[in-house]
Amino acid sequence: MAEAILTENTRRSRFWLYAPFTLLLLVAIAWSVAWFVIRNRAEVALDAWLAAEAQGGREWTCADRTIAGYPFRIEIVCDTLDLKQGAVSASFGRTEAVAQVYQPRLVIVEADGPLRVTDGQATVEGRWDLLQASIHGSQTGLRRLSIAATGPAFTVAGLMAEPLAASGQRLELHLRPNPSRESERAYDAALSVKQASLPLLDRLIGGTELTDLDADVTVTEATGFQGRPLAEELERWRKAGGALDILMLSGAKGPRRVEAKGQLKLDEEHRPAGQLSVAAAGLDGLIGKVTGNRAGGALLGALFGQNPRAKGNDGKPPLSPLPPLTLDNGFLAMGPFVIPNLRLQPLY
Repeated sequence: MAEAILTENTRRSRFWLYAPFTLLLLVAIAWSVAWFVIRNRAEVALDAWLAAEAQGGREWTCADRTIAGYPFRIEIVCDTLDLKQGAVSASFGRTEAVAQVYQPRLVIVEADGPLRVTDGQATVEGRWDLLQASIHGSQTGLRRLSIAATGPAFTVAGLMAEPLAASGQRLELHLRPNPSRESERAYDAALSVKQASLPLLDRLIGGTELTDLDADVTVTEATGFQGRPLAEELERWRKAGGALDILMLSGAKGPRRVEAKGQLKLDEEHRPAGQLSVAAAGLDGLIGKVTGNRAGGALLGALFGQNPRAKGNDGKPPLSPLPPLTLDNGFLAMGPFVIPNLRLQPLY
């Protein structure tokens, strides 16, 4: 009798000894099955999305696509990623998109260069050391898009007689629909570029110092990517009454600094039009170039310039508020003074 009781107790002790491991194994098997089910559903959803995009005229090509990420992520990798819609085409190098299975509406993307975007007239080519993006979605669409790049370098050809080149230490862009201006189809954008090299700006205002740029803007009548050439998209935007609300635009290049706020549109001749509030320091050299050092530009040069001996708390010349900058009918005026030798040209 005692031996029977001892045997039963031994069996029970062994059961509780192995039960946690058995339960863990069952959970692992169940999760593995669930992950493969989620993976298959993700693949089906991706194929359906690509088909819907194709019906909308956007043709995506993901070369050598793979889907991995077990056990907690879904990773979609393309050796190259291409997009074509209408006259517009774009291509990236290796692109990887990652989402956690418990947070599928947050997607992290990492893309390799080179980038090439063209509409048949203008072409943008780019490269970088690292480019990452985060896409926050919801049931109604995009909530926020953020892009960060280190060591970016871009070249734009086809807009001017010679290609435009720009490079920098870091670039950040944040984009979201404006929740309080849905009827205007408005989007908020914040752009930051640090330690940028802009040869065109060097030639315009002098100096080879690196430039820091920051912009907070709201664009109305934005319809998203439609695959139109740039000129056609700008014309659609103009006819729809689109506006660029500049909440803050600031630039610093050595001792030269400028800040601006205001609103810009496009007039019937496709030229920028609107009014800006500006504060600046150290830009007297720019005014001299624009006015050809005429006597009429001396006052404007004095307004843009700053006594070099006057310093702010940061050791830089303080910004001086300027009369409103008005863009109208192809002319640029500072207060009541029209800046000579300067006519605004159509953008397209």
